[in-house]
Amino acid sequence: MDWSKTKTIFIVTFLLLNMFLGYQLYERNKQGDISVLTDPDLQSRLEEEGIEIDIEDAEETVTGAPVTGTSATFDESYLEENLERQTISLLNPTTVFSELDGPFRLVGANLSATVDAFLQQHVYLGEEYEIAQYNESENFIGLYQTYNGRKIDEYERENFHLVLHLTEDLEIESYVQTYMEISEQEGREQDLLSPLKAVERLLDGGYLSANAVIEHSELGYFSLIQPDDNFQVFAPVWRIRVDNEDFFVDALNGEIQSIS
Repeated sequence: MDWSKTKTIFIVTFLLLNMFLGYQLYERNKQGDISVLTDPDLQSRLEEEGIEIDIEDAEETVTGAPVTGTSATFDESYLEENLERQTISLLNPTTVFSELDGPFRLVGANLSATVDAFLQQHVYLGEEYEIAQYNESENFIGLYQTYNGRKIDEYERENFHLVLHLTEDLEIESYVQTYMEISEQEGREQDLLSPLKAVERLLDGGYLSANAVIEHSELGYFSLIQPDDNFQVFAPVWRIRVDNEDFFVDALNGEIQSIS
């Protein structure tokens, strides 16, 4: 028997097995498999209730802080000089109304990408807005401003920062825009709760029923205080979707927020 060759085969097989097991572990972590959660007590509770976590990076920890938003005032002449193929007017110093010279056609099968293209071509700092709702019955798309890629979310208030008005043929014909200048509160940055910790808060509060499925998590910014005309403070908040119902958990202190 060629022991040298046998030894080489054994080593290669061992390495391949390790790679395979490592890949399986990665995939299970990525899918939020509760069998590999690092908190054994929480894992046991979830298993007992039959609760499934179907979100990526459930245990990822990020840093963040409250942010402040100040309503920006627009310079009508600047917008007219820099935004083409539209007629600009100010409804008030902080609100723009624009009517396009010709309709901008969207593609229903690729709505997000065509809206993004419109924003980059026709809207002041359009890359900072993200779709929140497409209302087919009333022919508009509502968007929220973002900060560091996270929506400054009015949640159930639907007080959109940008509204695209559509024709019956899914074409943008006009829009209304507001914009906030955003800044982080200095000295307030800290580790935020992970999505899994937000789920734990919901479990502790009795918000999760047996056999629930945690479908989605999204970190955004939300103000618990009714908007002031010019100034707001926004806290980082997790939106956790459970069986098509949304719950909101403060990512700083774990409080479950009542959104109304």
